[in-house]
Amino acid sequence: MSALFCEPVCTMSMPARKGLTWSTWSFLRQRLCAQGLGPLSRSLFSKTGVWEQKLTKKEHDEIESHWMPIIRENDKQRSMKMDNSKDKFYVLSMFPYPSGKLHMGHVRVYTLSDTMARFQRLLGRNVIHPMGWDAFGLPAENAAIERGEKPDQWTYKNIESMRQQLEQLGCSFDWHREYATCDPSYYRWTQYLFLKMLEAGLVYQREGEVNWDPVDQTVLADEQVDEAGRSWRSGAIAEKRFLKQWYIKVSAYAKSLYDGLSEVDETLWRDIIAMQRHWIGECDGTRLHFSLQCEDGHEHEPLSIYTSTPEAVYGVAFIAISPQNRLNQTQLYQENFSPDDADIPLSAKAVHPFTGKPVPIVVSASMEFDAFNDVQLGIPSVHDSARKVADRLGIEYTNVLKGSEGEEKLVHSQDISGLTRSEAFDAVLRKAKELGVGGNLLSRRSRDWLVSRQRYWGTPIPMIHCEKCLAVPVPYDQLPVELPSIDNFTGRGPSPLAQQHDWINTTCPKCGGAAKRETDTMDTFVDSSWYFLRYLDPSNTTVPCSKEMADKFMPVDLYIGGKEHAVMHLYYARFFCHFLFDEGLLKQREPFVNLLTQGMVMGQSFRVKDTGRYLSPDQVDLSGPKPKEKSTGAPVAVRWEKMSKSKYNGVDPQEMLGEFGVDATRLCILSSVSPQANRKWSSDAYKGILRWQGRIWQLIGNFVKSTKSPKGDKYDAALLADWENKLFEARNSALRKVTFHCSSSFLLNTAVAFLQLYSTTLGKVPPPILQESMAYRRCLADLCIMLGPMAPCFASELWTALASVCKADLQLSYHWERSVLDQEWPVLDAEYELPLILKINNYENGVIGVKREAFHSLTPDLAHDLVRTDPSYQQRCQGQNLKNIDFSVLPDFEAVINFTTEKQTQA
Repeated sequence: MSALFCEPVCTMSMPARKGLTWSTWSFLRQRLCAQGLGPLSRSLFSKTGVWEQKLTKKEHDEIESHWMPIIRENDKQRSMKMDNSKDKFYVLSMFPYPSGKLHMGHVRVYTLSDTMARFQRLLGRNVIHPMGWDAFGLPAENAAIERGEKPDQWTYKNIESMRQQLEQLGCSFDWHREYATCDPSYYRWTQYLFLKMLEAGLVYQREGEVNWDPVDQTVLADEQVDEAGRSWRSGAIAEKRFLKQWYIKVSAYAKSLYDGLSEVDETLWRDIIAMQRHWIGECDGTRLHFSLQCEDGHEHEPLSIYTSTPEAVYGVAFIAISPQNRLNQTQLYQENFSPDDADIPLSAKAVHPFTGKPVPIVVSASMEFDAFNDVQLGIPSVHDSARKVADRLGIEYTNVLKGSEGEEKLVHSQDISGLTRSEAFDAVLRKAKELGVGGNLLSRRSRDWLVSRQRYWGTPIPMIHCEKCLAVPVPYDQLPVELPSIDNFTGRGPSPLAQQHDWINTTCPKCGGAAKRETDTMDTFVDSSWYFLRYLDPSNTTVPCSKEMADKFMPVDLYIGGKEHAVMHLYYARFFCHFLFDEGLLKQREPFVNLLTQGMVMGQSFRVKDTGRYLSPDQVDLSGPKPKEKSTGAPVAVRWEKMSKSKYNGVDPQEMLGEFGVDATRLCILSSVSPQANRKWSSDAYKGILRWQGRIWQLIGNFVKSTKSPKGDKYDAALLADWENKLFEARNSALRKVTFHCSSSFLLNTAVAFLQLYSTTLGKVPPPILQESMAYRRCLADLCIMLGPMAPCFASELWTALASVCKADLQLSYHWERSVLDQEWPVLDAEYELPLILKINNYENGVIGVKREAFHSLTPDLAHDLVRTDPSYQQRCQGQNLKNIDFSVLPDFEAVINFTTEKQTQA
């Protein structure tokens, strides 16, 4: 230990720290300085009352080493003391897989969420900002196979490492809400919800297709099969096999999920709404289940057949399957037909779900099948192609529609005869649900969720198989079904759980006889589909989340995560909440109000054009007009791609934090590029941020210095008044825009840009005004507060210096004794004029200023009265027949009144 501190850790240079990770060095440095054992804080104003003239790397390190432990402790205390009298704000970032190391994508998403959480606290909200770990998954098993580490040990070790890294990033997470999905105390409730869905008829088991490694004799996940179709481990060509697997009937909620998209904020969900709707599809039909009668003597699962014309169900003459359908591989053709025939009847028959009569099954090459279904109902009354097949094969059929198009009614259709097609459509769906043979409104692309995984490191499916009672649910009081400890992973053979005989052998809860546990585990998407609810009640031992907590804090006000999760994860999470809403456990069905999908962080990659081989930057010659490989001279393609080790374009966040500091990295990741856009990462971006921080540092330093200098000659009162007006406008303008972009658009890059513009204006204030202007002091205070959520350590040091000078100014209503992170977000002045934008036929024609105190009371009529005096209105709208008047208000930002004239409407 003594050798380590021959040179004080607090002042070690990067070379001297070689051998220590940045996180370890940072941790040691902060602990020493917090205990007063290092020189790091000796030049801070917080310690000495003296302001350093320049903001150097040394000052950056000192500021963060001093303030980070203080802020972390304050964050902890604040998160434990929830004030339920305040309005809540739930800001949620997608929880990470504990790989062991943060990447720049993590830095981006968690900087965004932390900035929003700190901003909302300053607004006086009761903020929930939790963090946990999406901890099940294949990498832990691979680590067990390759390195001999147990999956749980590898996972929890990585969690500890990543938690420390997140704390070093300055994130104010509610760590008392933390859990990992691999904790039995968590997956007990995943199993509980699975059983609730089973009770509701939403869980079933049937055969499903899997990837099978014929060498290792094991099931492969899709990501374990390469582009050539080979196993990642054995190299064998993966085969397709059918295994009995568990499904959740998400298709039963297709219509609800489709309609629910109209309840979210279109401004922020935008293309996500389109992606979700495309994924779900237009719900214009249903699935009907036809059982099978086969000559092989085996029991076969029913055919689930999509139809957009269920009202014509009594007119089904046959069922058509494509040549690729599995039945065509397993069932015999009828005699007198050749494999070369376009339409071939099978010896197997289907059973009509309403009449119980046999229905022929035809392998058809003449009928068209869509991309999502290889089976369809042959209804000659509805489809000419079906009529032609029936006529060609001599299959009898009945016309079930009568009347002209648009006025058709059902005939020869038992209890629905005489109904219109629309009436019959609804009646058939109701009857199908009653009989348990389908009937849910869905789209042709709707699929149920296959949740079985033949892996070890996942939530065990809480089912028991008994020869007498078949599949029986584990009783609730026996949850969780815990994973057994496994010492030896080989990656070969069937599911690892199937080899744990002491664990798999059990008794049937129903008859008490010998039985076996289900050896499949759940898709990790199941664990992550309800995690945001458990955060609200993490210690509850009776239910996943109490209704009281859910009612109080749901829905999530802002959900932040990668766009790559905008379809499947969001779809499944929404499904869970729609189900829990129907169960009476949630008061709303949509879980997320605002959605911020951040883009990827891209790195520059170099690839040999001829071979496609990736090169590291030091292998590329960039000195000439075109890049080339140093060793061969081969031309090199340069592009921006998602960061990856294999592409040599990744950036280690810890190196960035060590070189430039936490706050500079946070500001850098927030600036220049909108959160939704991909970011081309370059350390050059730090240059502008560090210069900006330096300018703010000088603003505060010059002000502090001016207050300690004797006042010169009498100042120019007119100059002071002029600057007071300029500062009034600059403060309110910046505050209006920064507040809007932090609270509504979430374009934090734009908020940073306006703060930079604001600080530039403050830098132009003449020295005599610094000493006299209360408006200038107020501007500096508000700059520190607005900067606080983005750069908490830096803003804290600035605030300390400002507070030491301004705390005696009774005209300034700030809590100088408190941290900058415990202030109240500034508000616009009552006299400040907010824009009322006049639009005519959707084109802006003028702006009328409305004082804030009156702006809050604007109505369409008041707004109309205000714009009547505008020349554009008088010229283009006066005396016109106004067809529409649209009025909208963004609080404390702007109002818009739009007039549509009759001429425009006619056009």
